[in-house]
Amino acid sequence: MKTIVLGGGAGGIAAACLLRARLPKEHEVVLVERRPAFHLGASKIWVMLGLRKREEVEAPLARLTKRGIEIVAADVETIDPARREVTTSKGALAADFLVVALGADHNLAAVPGLDRAAHTFYDMDASIRLGDAIRSFEGGDILILNPRMPIKCPPAPYEVAMHLDDVFVGRKIRDRVRLSLATVEPLPMPTAGPEVGRMVKEEIAKRNIAFHAQKKVRSADADLKVVVFEDGEMKYDLLIAVPPHEAPKAARDAGLVGEKGWIPVDARTLKTKHDRVWAIGDVAGVPLPGRYEPDAPLALPKAAVFAEAHARVVVDQIAAAVEGKPPVAAFDGVGFCTVEMGGQHAMGGEGRFFAMPAPDVATRVPDKTQFDDKLAWAARFMKDYLE
Repeated sequence: MKTIVLGGGAGGIAAACLLRARLPKEHEVVLVERRPAFHLGASKIWVMLGLRKREEVEAPLARLTKRGIEIVAADVETIDPARREVTTSKGALAADFLVVALGADHNLAAVPGLDRAAHTFYDMDASIRLGDAIRSFEGGDILILNPRMPIKCPPAPYEVAMHLDDVFVGRKIRDRVRLSLATVEPLPMPTAGPEVGRMVKEEIAKRNIAFHAQKKVRSADADLKVVVFEDGEMKYDLLIAVPPHEAPKAARDAGLVGEKGWIPVDARTLKTKHDRVWAIGDVAGVPLPGRYEPDAPLALPKAAVFAEAHARVVVDQIAAAVEGKPPVAAFDGVGFCTVEMGGQHAMGGEGRFFAMPAPDVATRVPDKTQFDDKLAWAARFMKDYLE
């Protein structure tokens, strides 16, 4: 028998490694991923800021072959979920079990002009270029823009804003830098709830970072250095944008994607509507039962901690099917997030996202220990799966 995992992000790597450890050697585990190396999303900001070097946070996927995982270094071109067949740029594959972990694609061009106008930190090469731009910046207006939701790691734009405040304070030019953050959200990190949103808003206000909520972007002009919103314009000297996220084309073309733009799954099992096909991580749309507002449905945030938790649940289901046993694990919607605030400080939060009548999120007072805990979690993930 064979399990194919599409995508080598946090969820896909965890699923492949856990499957290989759980199933007998006769069961093939195949991972399809076009990129040769893996890094956690949070590490891109650390590289951007010079806190880490790229080679310190990346690991080659080829290491997984030592565990008995077959790596197909290719693009996923087509998916037939009913037959569990996949066409890649290196040929066709067929599976007994299929795990779709393709993540979210980034598309700056979804906003007219944004691809020419903006730097971004959602890609490692782009983060390195942005780091160079930040180090050479001597003063003016920096606009951090979040034009669409949902995004991977919802705190990321706020983390970058607070890190930049710390950077320019350290360079003693903070009085020459005007930091602004414009987002389509009503409050920071809305799925975490209004209390958390207000806390993050207060933290950025303490740092004299202007916050503009519910800003709907029309376009960006690289020549005029202006972003056009439905209700006005904002000028910038350096524009940093979160790229609009979308499900990968192969998933869309396969009819896997629902009306929300992601692959709908059962919230507890991560199963799609197709037999023996699961979707995990950022590509999955996991509905939440509770709401803060009656007319505002919620979905699980997109983050590596949830992708890893998804992988554990799906591995249990596949192993149970292979072994002829009932599955035990179910996704419980519990997870954590650590919001970096600059100065090697962070605020941790633990959430029960399946709680009723709304997600229950508890936070702690920011300190250095929580920042160190985040570094330790990232190191643990890389050690568990890629050493």
